[in-house]
Amino acid sequence: MSKIASILGREAVMKEPRIAVLKCQGSCEYRPRTSTYDGAASCAIASALYSGETGCTYGCHGFGDCVEVCTFGALSIDRSTGLPVVDEEKCTACGSCIKACPRNLFELRKKWKGNKKIYVSCSNEDKGGIARKNCTVACIGCSKCLKVCAFEAIIMNNNLAYIDSDKCRLCRKCAPECPTHSIIETGFPARKEKAQETADANNVTV
Repeated sequence: MSKIASILGREAVMKEPRIAVLKCQGSCEYRPRTSTYDGAASCAIASALYSGETGCTYGCHGFGDCVEVCTFGALSIDRSTGLPVVDEEKCTACGSCIKACPRNLFELRKKWKGNKKIYVSCSNEDKGGIARKNCTVACIGCSKCLKVCAFEAIIMNNNLAYIDSDKCRLCRKCAPECPTHSIIETGFPARKEKAQETADANNVTV
């Protein structure tokens, strides 16, 4: 890239690797359907015509506009959830999915070693009670995650928490504080139960 840039008389800027994530967990399990859409199978068209098949007006339609524009085959629709899934090995962070999603549900985040990620998988800006009623894993804006973050990586905006991947240090203190499990953490070892941790501590010999 540097050689090509020099030939073109430009400068190649080094950037940290990024990967696309979906900021929605609204499957039927968490976000009950309240109506049925009978129009064209397009997120863009559905979003322009009405608020959606559920009470959440921020969630994924699931028609796969993002899948169609991904030229790297990094996106597919999970039949069990009806939501798009990102293949971390194929995603090149080209940003096509971001442009294609009418509800701005995709984001490019810092790609950590081992594909570790911590992010808020919700885009609902409704107040807590309304958001929770329409989706059980919605962010309710309680700010509990914000209070435990020692790196100022979390901000609250429009009743919604956001974790800045450039400031986040993957300490994992925020996820257990989230009462609705809207904070996703992947690529990490399974957490020990508190009871097991206590037992382990009591069994330590010096």
